[in-house]
Amino acid sequence: MLCMVASLPAAANDGVYYTKGNQLVPLQETDISVRREVLTISLMDNGMARVDVQYEFWNPGGAKRVTMGFEADPPYNYDHKFHPDGRHPSISLFTVEMNGRQLEYSNAVCVADTLPLTKVKDLKRYYMWDNNWLYDTANADPKSGYNDPIDYDAGIRFAYVYYFDADFQPGINRVRHTYVYRMSTNVGSPFIVEYKLTPAARWAGGKIGDFTLTIRADSTAKHFYVFDSAFAGTPFAVSEGMGKLRRSSTYGNPTEVSLRNGAITLHTTDFAPQAELCIRAVGVDGYYVDQQCITGGTYDRTARINWGPYEGMQEVPADPAFRQRVVRNLPYAHRGHVFRDKRLREYFEGLWWYMPDPTYKDDTSDFTPTDWECVNYKEVDMVHHVK
Repeated sequence: MLCMVASLPAAANDGVYYTKGNQLVPLQETDISVRREVLTISLMDNGMARVDVQYEFWNPGGAKRVTMGFEADPPYNYDHKFHPDGRHPSISLFTVEMNGRQLEYSNAVCVADTLPLTKVKDLKRYYMWDNNWLYDTANADPKSGYNDPIDYDAGIRFAYVYYFDADFQPGINRVRHTYVYRMSTNVGSPFIVEYKLTPAARWAGGKIGDFTLTIRADSTAKHFYVFDSAFAGTPFAVSEGMGKLRRSSTYGNPTEVSLRNGAITLHTTDFAPQAELCIRAVGVDGYYVDQQCITGGTYDRTARINWGPYEGMQEVPADPAFRQRVVRNLPYAHRGHVFRDKRLREYFEGLWWYMPDPTYKDDTSDFTPTDWECVNYKEVDMVHHVK
């Protein structure tokens, strides 16, 4: 998948992958189909993404009970212990309701992407290796390190699973599913959000009759790419708040989005996804930021990263005094401040993501630590890592 190339860290340990979002799936064969799905992904300033999915399922037969589940890949390049109880370390506030009734759920460790559900039994015999594989201690000693004679063919690629029994009535059934998960990150992008679409094919018919995707940035501003090949050219539109869209020439030709306190929406029918969804903050690859290459081309309230020249960005201001003014004004530009100073106004108007808002008052109540770093920036400062 395209975004995985950008987000999965290499040997340099330059990023952290926490998990993907995922469809609800049947954990055994079923003749029930997905009539409608409304998927909403909210990007927040605390490093988290909130997922809210509303489904309409069609049951052509009599009342039946179907075991449904949510599979979550384990984190990668993240120092965590294996959770044999099946609870994912990067997912919280998991809820599911069906036909207006809250459902109880259970957790398990399962073989990834299996139908029917295949639980990993006798978990005390297994240990985690390379973050997303389990190995039997009967084949190797987990304390012996990298020289361990592992039988790699005997490994189990596992997932943490949240599962529950769903009682389907004849006809239409409505399910709502919500959870929050930590967004992945790397040196080039302050946030990366991935969501599996293809598991929808496990339902009868292999497609979603009516599908709507909304990506939100409530009470914040975000500048990001949507790698949207799964939608076969179906366009997004700004549906709320302030925003702009364009097709980027970046690898994969994603949709580029600048959004402030609003949302973009895409709608399609008879949706049979052949690829996954990836949302990635616009960023520039690099391991550190110095005073010659500090900011301006792209900006996020939670992570300040290095910049251009890059697509849609301007050259770094050569004048140190002006460069300092640019850095100090970034949090205000991010919120739509209209600059009276001609030089600052022309500079920020040259940045594609900038959207002036004449109604914005210079309120600092929602400033983040990163914002204050910029406000207090001095040209002699050195920033050696991505926050």
